[in-house]
Amino acid sequence: MSVFICSVCGHIEFKEVSAPCPFCHAPIDKFTRNDRIFEESAEKSKEAAFKHIPSVTINKNCTLIPDQSCVDSIVRIGATLHPMETAHFIRFIDCYVDGSYVSRITLTPGVFPAGCFHLKKLGANVTVVENCNIHGYWKTEMSMG
Repeated sequence: MSVFICSVCGHIEFKEVSAPCPFCHAPIDKFTRNDRIFEESAEKSKEAAFKHIPSVTINKNCTLIPDQSCVDSIVRIGATLHPMETAHFIRFIDCYVDGSYVSRITLTPGVFPAGCFHLKKLGANVTVVENCNIHGYWKTEMSMG
């Protein structure tokens, strides 16, 4: 799979870049291709996966927006909760439905490495990508079914 990274904000596009960055609006020429970005992160530290792989729960019964067809994608970073310290933290969590970018949660050391996406766009699969300021990019893919 082709992976393109925005050099301005770190956003990832899968397959191709056909428009400016949907997060920071950087032009297409600010994207660089790195199809091994997730493998490179895993190779940096074999034990890091336990604190970096996003855990995703799909809840089809959204209680916040019950009168719409809302699906919750609830995300926690790490089977052992990732630290959120000034020197080591999760920068953001991005959500994709069927490979298309949906939204970002930006994090700081003052919060837990978790969040929820209330999805209007339904599809077959959810992909969650997180970025650690030290250990790079990690992802989880999950069926919405």
